[in-house]
Amino acid sequence: MTATSLGPSGAPFRKISSALYLVAVLLVLVPLVDFATSVVPYLPGSAKWRFASVSLFSGFLLTPLLGFAMMMWVASVMQHRRVIKLLAILSLLGCLALIGACGILALDVIELRAGAEGEVQQAIVLSGTRALLKNVLVGLAFLWLAVACRQALKVMEPPRDDLPMSPIVGGRR
Repeated sequence: MTATSLGPSGAPFRKISSALYLVAVLLVLVPLVDFATSVVPYLPGSAKWRFASVSLFSGFLLTPLLGFAMMMWVASVMQHRRVIKLLAILSLLGCLALIGACGILALDVIELRAGAEGEVQQAIVLSGTRALLKNVLVGLAFLWLAVACRQALKVMEPPRDDLPMSPIVGGRR
C-alpha cells in the first residue's frame, strides 16, 4: 500500500500517522530515559558500573526496537522517504553501538570474574552471557531494520517532483 494508493479510504490513516509517529518515538525515548536515570551516578571508569549498566540496558532494548519498527512501518506506508533514510542510519548506529557494548561487556565479565569468588564468578558469567545474547539479538534486529529500510527505498515510488514531465506543458505523466 503506497501513499498514492491509499486513496479516499486512506485518509483516516493519513490523519493518524502523526499520532502513530508520536507513540513510536515515545516507545524509543521513555525506556532510554528510564535507563539513563537508573544508572546515576555515572561511573564509566568502574568495571562494576559498566557491567551493571550494560546488563541493565539489555533489558530496556526490546521496547525501543518495537518503536523503530513502528516508525518504519508508518514511514513505508506513507512513503516518507526521509524518515526511512533516517531510520536506516539510526538503526545502523544502534547496531554498531550494541556491538561496542558487547565488546566492553565481555571485557568487564573477564575482569570481574577474575576478582570474584566461586559462586559469584558463575553469576557474573551467567548474567553477562544473558546480556550479551540480548544485545547481539537486538543488534542483529537493528541491522536487519537498516537493510530493510535501504531495500524499501529502492522499490519506493520516486517523489512526485522527480517524475518526468509529460509532453503537455506542466502536466504529469
